[in-house]
Amino acid sequence: MNYIIASYGSRSWDVNAGWRWMLRLGAIPAAAFLLSMVRAPESPRFLIQAGKTEEGFAVLEHIIGTEQARLRTDDIHASVKLETEMSHEFHDLFRPGLQKALIIGTLIKA
Repeated sequence: MNYIIASYGSRSWDVNAGWRWMLRLGAIPAAAFLLSMVRAPESPRFLIQAGKTEEGFAVLEHIIGTEQARLRTDDIHASVKLETEMSHEFHDLFRPGLQKALIIGTLIKA
C-alpha cells in the first residue's frame, strides 16, 4: 500500500503529503490491534503466577472446558513452581564454576 502511495502523484506530493498518508495507513492496523486488546483476557499463566488462580482457571474454562482447564491449571502450577525453584540471578554468572565458561564465551563472541 505504501508503494502505491509513494508512486502516486508528483514528486512534490510525495515529499509534502506522501509520508502523512503512509503514517495514517499504518495507524489503522495499530488502532485495530489496540481496540482488540481491550476485550482480550489476561494470560491464564500470568494470572496463576500472580496468585489469581480462580481468574486464570475461569479464562481456561471459557476457552477449553472444565476438565481440560483443571489439567492445564495443574500443569501451570507445576511449571511456575519449577521456575521459582530453578530461578537464577545475573550475578550467578560470576560464580567460580561459571567464570571460565563466561570468559571463553565472551572471547569467542568478540
